[in-house]
Amino acid sequence: MRVVKQFRLSSWLIFWFFVIFSSYGKAADSLATKYDLFSKYVEIGQYDSAYILGTELRSHPGIKEYSVWFYPKYTETLLKVIGDTTFEFTPKYIKSYFEEAKLKDPHNSQSYFFYEAFILDKYFKEGFAEVYPLYDAFMKLSGLTDEWILRRISDLSSLVAIKDTATILSLLDIYTELLEKYPNEEKWGDYIADLAGTPEGLLYLRRKLNILKPESSSNNWALASLLLEKEEYNEAMIYLARLVSENPDTVKYLKAMVFSAEKTNYDEKALEGYLRLIKLEPSVKEYYFNAAVLFEKKDNYAAAIKYFTKASEVAGGWGKAIFYSGLVYENSARSCGTLGFYDKCVYELAYEKYLNASGYDPEMPGLQERISQIEKYLPDTKDFEKNGYKPGDSVKINGSCYIWIEELLKVQ
Repeated sequence: MRVVKQFRLSSWLIFWFFVIFSSYGKAADSLATKYDLFSKYVEIGQYDSAYILGTELRSHPGIKEYSVWFYPKYTETLLKVIGDTTFEFTPKYIKSYFEEAKLKDPHNSQSYFFYEAFILDKYFKEGFAEVYPLYDAFMKLSGLTDEWILRRISDLSSLVAIKDTATILSLLDIYTELLEKYPNEEKWGDYIADLAGTPEGLLYLRRKLNILKPESSSNNWALASLLLEKEEYNEAMIYLARLVSENPDTVKYLKAMVFSAEKTNYDEKALEGYLRLIKLEPSVKEYYFNAAVLFEKKDNYAAAIKYFTKASEVAGGWGKAIFYSGLVYENSARSCGTLGFYDKCVYELAYEKYLNASGYDPEMPGLQERISQIEKYLPDTKDFEKNGYKPGDSVKINGSCYIWIEELLKVQ
């Protein structure tokens, strides 16, 4: 009898086991069928039907297993039907949906931030305070700086008074990037001015932004430019040196660094800048000339002569550069010589440079004075004969003080 009862109990349990799991299987099959139909609606563009069925699926407890596929498709559907007034969407509904999507499908959260911002912005005219954090979150998560978003944020922000420092700095970063990219669009400069209030306020904000984003080339350049205007060259050099280090082929950064370096007597940095500029813009005579001046300050007379000569060549003949090369020879003779034969020959080299320069620019200040000053130091025919030279010979300048001189003097 006990065996019969046990058998009946076991049979009863088995029966309900199949009933329960059969129901579960049917429910699962029903979910799968509905999801497949929803996907098909999306695929063929029947978005109204997709939205209605998708909304039903959202409340199904088993839909979370499909989250990674369901929410992107439902978002696509929402974007297609959002303008349909028959569905009576509200900002509250949109915010609620995207919070759900971000929670249940975090892998795609960055796109949900963007679409939420876009819908609230375009269809519900939500203000800056509502949509900026969403656009900002999208850019931070995606690592993308989308120009359309930057412009939209800028336009929205211009309509409100912003007092939050973090937001102000973020907007300053955006405006600065757009101003550098589109310098002819005056509104970016106007936005920046409105944001800062005063020139001192702008300098303060740019320094704060540099602390937050030291890698921002746009802000570093704007900050350096402000400091140059205020003649704070030492501080400007900090930002310019970084800009040049990270952007070695950007001419405007190099020019500004060279200018600032010269103002602070940072000759090595200035020379480094001019040599780089020569490689980038080899047809600019002033780069060679200024490099030559700096080489002479370093007592590198050979390099000074080389770059003064190159400056004249690039210019197709430049009296000033030729005159300065003559000064290098004259100054060397004055500092080194005792007016021996080779000292006189160096004066002769300087004299010939002055005469050559006079052919290009006879009115150059100081030129005629130099010519008359050194005429008395020039070698004569007896000097050449005494040292074994005749007309037509070339004299190689000797002497420990003149080992840098490569140019030969032609005996006339």
